[in-house]
Order: sequence, then structure tokens, then C-alpha cells
Amino acid sequence: MSLLSSASGLLQRLGLRRGQTPLSRDQAFEARPVRNPQLKWRVNDQDCVEVVVPRRKDLFGRTMGFLFFVPQSRPVILDEVGTRVWHLCDGERTVQQIARVLCDEYKLGRREVEASLTEYLRTLGKRGMVGFLVPREFLEDEESGELVGLADVGTTREDLEKARQAAAAEAEAEAESAGDEGIADDVPDQES
Repeated sequence: MSLLSSASGLLQRLGLRRGQTPLSRDQAFEARPVRNPQLKWRVNDQDCVEVVVPRRKDLFGRTMGFLFFVPQSRPVILDEVGTRVWHLCDGERTVQQIARVLCDEYKLGRREVEASLTEYLRTLGKRGMVGFLVPREFLEDEESGELVGLADVGTTREDLEKARQAAAAEAEAEAESAGDEGIADDVPDQES
């Protein structure tokens, strides 16, 4: 798969923009990846991010969970580079900016990083771990919203911010009910 096709179809391949014209390479690299604020995550003892991914809630997920005793959630542990990308998916940096950071930090070529990064973001997007803030001028349907890939969160920046605030309030309530102030270290940063 060529770099151009992987970048230009990034959001469409994520299954986030069905029926719409794929973004150009430049437009895809202007999207801003954002972590799903509804997921709980922490940095473990090995300085790697552990994301708790809940079991699917649709009929298939419930059926498989019942038949095979699938747990309600499971941890996904990201490696060193995955952890770095996770921290960079803050909704402030574009895909292009994240690629530049990785090029500089890991002394890798731009094309290699861009190809790997787009594939990794596609995987995270399919799992509902990240979504993308797309500049409004790139959207065909203005009413569809600028946040794509996180339908359970919403479609706008405002929806994203509300979800972040709700997640922070829930984490604070859990910390208080646990009676342990140290638990706050495991709560993800709620950066804007």
C-alpha cells in the first residue's frame, strides 16, 4: 500500500467517513487524533500505557460474553512508541505534527514514520480508542460534525469536552470513594 493511498484514505479506511469523498493526503495529515475520553487508562510500572477496553455492548458482544465468559473489560498495553503516540493524541497536534515528533525522537525517516503512524492510528480508530477532529473546511456535510470516529462521545468539540469533564468527574468520584488520594495518579490527564 502506498503512502499516498494510506494517508488520503485514513479516515475512510477507519470506517469513520463512509460514503464521503476521501480526504487528500494533506487533509488527512491535518486531522487531530484525540483519545476516547470514555476509556480509562494509566501508566504502568514499566512506563507503558494500559488502556482498559470494555467488551462490546451490542448484541454480538453480549452473546459472545455470555457464551464464552468474556470479561467486561480487558487491558491493552501499549509499547514504548505506542505509549508516546497515545500521549500525543491530545486533539491539539495534527497527524503531521505527531509524525515529525516521532521522526525526531526515534531518528526514523519521514515516510517510514508516516506509513506506520497512519496504520497504527487506523487500528486505534477501529477499536474506538481514538477519534479525529477534522477541520470544518474539509467536511462535505457541515452537519456531520468535526469529531469523527467516536460516535458514543458525539460529533463536536463541545461533545468531546463534555465527555472529558464527565470522565474527570467520574474519576474524582472513584478516587473519593476509594479513600485513596494516590489513585489520582492513575487517572488520565484530561488535557484539552
